[in-house]
Amino acid sequence: MSLRKLRIHLLRLAFIPIVFVAVFVRPSWAIESTTAFVMEFGGYLFLLVGLVIRIWCTFYIGSRKSKEIIAEGPYSICRNPLYIGSFLLAIGVGLCFENLLILILVPTIILPVHIIATKMEETHLESKFGEQYRIYKQKVPRFWPRFSNYNSPNMIEVSVHSIRRIAMDTVGVLLLPEIEDLLELLHENGIIPVLWHFPF
Repeated sequence: MSLRKLRIHLLRLAFIPIVFVAVFVRPSWAIESTTAFVMEFGGYLFLLVGLVIRIWCTFYIGSRKSKEIIAEGPYSICRNPLYIGSFLLAIGVGLCFENLLILILVPTIILPVHIIATKMEETHLESKFGEQYRIYKQKVPRFWPRFSNYNSPNMIEVSVHSIRRIAMDTVGVLLLPEIEDLLELLHENGIIPVLWHFPF
């Protein structure tokens, strides 16, 4: 199994409990409450920031991942900006779904999986690119951005594959609020049971 496929399998497994909680656990406050509004609005902000980061990364990395060391744009300030974007998206989902349990699960499940996947990728890249990657690794932080490192050419080449990926990411994120509204409707009509209200 390739490193990419293993990373995808790990992330899919990590999202199983989060999807379960999103479908069967609901908040204890009223749908039209101030708490619900604030959480949902905050969720939209996190979703937007996470999506923008992922789009920005995809422009630069495209289909070049693992084929060469990308050290420009977002990859000049952080070695794993795509994971940061995904992490912010996951928090956005928890807020948008007004689900505190998801917000607890995200750092306890998604973060360790991202760290494991990152270390595996680093080992692979170091064995493939040697000293070139070690220099990049020393200069650019793994997760916490170092903005003073930022550099980017005036023009970059973007593949058609990258555009398709950006379009799919965007559509997926835009559908999340609609999915949350559909779940609320299905719960209200008793079509999908609520197994637990959290917090109590």
